[in-house]
Amino acid sequence: MIPLMGRALAVALVIAGSSLTSVSAQSGDDGWSDDGWGDDPWAREQTGWQWYGFVEGAVAPRLQDDPAVDDDYTVAEARVQIEGERQLGDYTATIKADAWLDGVEEGGRGDLREANLAGRLTPQTDIRFGRQIITWGTGDLVFLNDLFPKDYVAFFSGRGDEYLKAPTDAVKLSWFGDVNVDVVWMPRATPNRFITGERLSFFSREAGRRVAAPPQIDPRERDQVGGDSEFALRMYQTIDGIEYAGYAYHGYDKQPSARDPDTGRAYFPRLTSFGASVRGPLLGGIANLETAYYHGEDDNGRDPDRPNDEWRWLGGYEHEPFSDLTLGWQYSLEWIQDHDELLDALTNEQRRYAPDEYRHLLTNRVTWQGQRQNLTLSLFTFYSPSDADYYLRPRARYRFSDRLTGTAGVNLFGGQDDWTFHTQLEDNSNTYLRLRYNF
Repeated sequence: MIPLMGRALAVALVIAGSSLTSVSAQSGDDGWSDDGWGDDPWAREQTGWQWYGFVEGAVAPRLQDDPAVDDDYTVAEARVQIEGERQLGDYTATIKADAWLDGVEEGGRGDLREANLAGRLTPQTDIRFGRQIITWGTGDLVFLNDLFPKDYVAFFSGRGDEYLKAPTDAVKLSWFGDVNVDVVWMPRATPNRFITGERLSFFSREAGRRVAAPPQIDPRERDQVGGDSEFALRMYQTIDGIEYAGYAYHGYDKQPSARDPDTGRAYFPRLTSFGASVRGPLLGGIANLETAYYHGEDDNGRDPDRPNDEWRWLGGYEHEPFSDLTLGWQYSLEWIQDHDELLDALTNEQRRYAPDEYRHLLTNRVTWQGQRQNLTLSLFTFYSPSDADYYLRPRARYRFSDRLTGTAGVNLFGGQDDWTFHTQLEDNSNTYLRLRYNF
């Protein structure tokens, strides 16, 4: 059960934030929020560090009991984020850090999300080095060539969408010319913040059921500086309003998807990928196509302890049929290579949980804004016809003032077979409430 102090702090922050509504309503255009309302604080003349951030209270009770997890909440926390920026000659220093009292994992927590220096090396070359959040590709919550770390625990638990992207320590060089080029070097591998069983349960093929910690998943780390480094490359250009891009990556799988047959311990296998994307206007909306090929540790599909190579494809379209209403659709295909060889290497019991050769995924986003865009209603759906599972994300967001925002929503998982990606999370379904005050 959640400690009384952690739950009380989260509720107290929600109440305290609401009491600030009348004060913030009088702040005029000096307020800041992550939605872009109010003045840009960096448009004003800067002297020294410029600081801003938010305080937030959040609770996310489960919609049903989880036999594997003895906790009624996936989130119960009081959080503060501080972000600062300062000009240092031709360079800009940025720092962003979170601290929170966590009622689920019981105690104080912290996360340095950004700490970097960015500027211009030459008239055509920019550099950013240090801790940063990097994203590229064309997918909406579906990632093919974006092989930078994600935080799926935060995403599924009920925290803000911005926490889906996890930070990484990297050096990023950007060259601008006839073809723009981004090169990213990560001195050591940074994995996803994946489900370990501490907060969310998952399906274990070894146990044949949904499980949670203890014991938690404890894979072999890839944290040797230099020896476990990763590289990512993007080349892109816009021609006649259409953006073309090519991608390459050499590093490690962000999930501990392989297992050492001698010790039984999970690890992050090597991964090399190549891909491409195109995005541009079509029939009054924006269309995108993207593909990626994942090449792992060679085994010709005959080693069930390592993932097979994959082709991945994505197509999407977004448009605004009416004012304040936006619709978006995506179709994604994951095609496992050497699938027959994989099945031949499995026992009869293992074949029961084997992935299909083709995994199809459909997504739909519906967003409507009303009341002078103070109210935003949205629904994002994931549905896999091949896995026969789904994940629904309805959400309502209201901007009480330039500084105060409330968000309520649901993470709803379900499906046919316990071992598919979304069905395994069914017992983690939750509803959440967040109240954020920006300063």
